Amino acid sequence: MTWIDSSTALYGIIGKNISYSLSPVIHNYAFRKVNHNAVYLRFDVSEHLFETAFMGLANVSKGLNVTIPYKERALGLLEGLDSIAEKIGAVNTVKSRVGFNTDYLAIKSLVVKKIGSLSNDICLIYGAGGAARAASFSLGWLGCKVFLINRTKGRAKKLAEDLSRNGIDAEVLDGCRDRTDVVVNATPNIRIISNKCLPSSLIIDFTYGSRENDLLKRAKQEGVLFIDGISILIRQAIEAQKIWIGIELEEEEIMHYLVKKGYINAW
Repeated sequence: MTWIDSSTALYGIIGKNISYSLSPVIHNYAFRKVNHNAVYLRFDVSEHLFETAFMGLANVSKGLNVTIPYKERALGLLEGLDSIAEKIGAVNTVKSRVGFNTDYLAIKSLVVKKIGSLSNDICLIYGAGGAARAASFSLGWLGCKVFLINRTKGRAKKLAEDLSRNGIDAEVLDGCRDRTDVVVNATPNIRIISNKCLPSSLIIDFTYGSRENDLLKRAKQEGVLFIDGISILIRQAIEAQKIWIGIELEEEEIMHYLVKKGYINAW
């Protein structure tokens, strides 16, 4: 049980329509595990109140996570940016009014662990928001040529320009390619990817409403490796904990806790 007193530190996540978020479960478990007197809360904020709410929380909290649709909007409200977050153009973790991108760190860590190098691979990324930015920069700097598909082409073109400016080969597409090594779904819609667009090596899906969704079932049937949204969520939370309090828990320990408590299903 978490006891709140006058010395309890406040942490939290700010976003829109985020009642599903497991971030409070993960971070409050981590705080208890290391005996850190803190509480992590969910702040579901409408778009017209975001700036006011974010500024207030950034001033009184010890750390924040930022999620959809605010990962890019938060940039202009911070006093500083980590060099990686500045290049990506999106933040999802804040400490002392400085922004970081732990989505980027999570994707990089999980991909290297799963398949290693991506030299000359073809990476197809669905989306152009904060998650897509983190994924495309991470995969691009690991060696991928990045192709972007997004409903709003203007956003995809802006992301492609930002990637090119940072040394990553990037283009915007209307549909999937004949050959793709890695596919990333950085949208809320798992059905956006047809069977003909499945990659040869790896699929990455940021959604985590159901741990084994239709997209990942199809990947398993085709014998394609995959990284699911729960794994990304846990890894980026671990990276945020390192930034906030300098402590790193094991991914397997947090996964086991979520399964044990019934928040997710075991494979």
